[in-house]
Amino acid sequence: MKPPLGSWEGRSTRTWAERLGVATAEFHAHIGSTSDRARELVEEGRPLPAIVLADRQLAGRGRQGRKWASDTARGLWFTMARPGSGNAASTLPLRTGLAVARALDAAAPGIRTEVKWPNDVMLAGRKVGGILCEHVRGAVLVGIGINLNQPPEELPPGLVPPATSLSLHTGRPARRAGVLQRLADELAAVWDASAPEIPAGDLEELDARSALRGRRLSVSGVVRHSSRRPRKVEALSATGGAVLADGALEIRDDTGVRLQVISGSVAFRS
Repeated sequence: MKPPLGSWEGRSTRTWAERLGVATAEFHAHIGSTSDRARELVEEGRPLPAIVLADRQLAGRGRQGRKWASDTARGLWFTMARPGSGNAASTLPLRTGLAVARALDAAAPGIRTEVKWPNDVMLAGRKVGGILCEHVRGAVLVGIGINLNQPPEELPPGLVPPATSLSLHTGRPARRAGVLQRLADELAAVWDASAPEIPAGDLEELDARSALRGRRLSVSGVVRHSSRRPRKVEALSATGGAVLADGALEIRDDTGVRLQVISGSVAFRS
């Protein structure tokens, strides 16, 4: 791995560290994965909070080992490492997604960004961003990837839902530095890695921004019902509902029974 850059988008690494409120900052021209490098910083005992950002990721990844197409400088790819435990594992992706949605709306007035449980950010029914949360040695890693300026031919084909970029909806390029600054402010407002529940105000906004409410869904993962033990489901046909304070997604299956998805994935049904 080449040494980190001394500056990014016209500002020194030290200036960015102060602006983002982190103790350690690394900016790279290209790297395998910002999350992998952030994990190394934690294991090396580097001061936290820390940020690792790359113009290009050669091996970016999402949930469940899926590849994240980020070998381009037209997006924003970074990982934040903060002290924290796994107590907020189910709420942190959603709260981070809410921060990303707010930041994109602020950076591009006129758009309305949605959050798709558990970790996607959507724009007009297409995926514009994603979050990957991991835990390592008393720290939480939050990887954030946002498609900013890719033209259609640079977006990965065949995804469900399909990918998009911010500039495709605004008709103008987005400044990476400006989006990062706005996102830092939004993260500071909603990000508390020790919070066991999502605050009521954020829950209301997540409900208003939900890409799933009222939609027909196929659910795979682990669900719970009343006092019964959680059970696994595969391609369960259901209708989407609200996000709950502990980060679970409330759904209703085709028999009318209310269930809560506590882990897994959901896909839109036609």
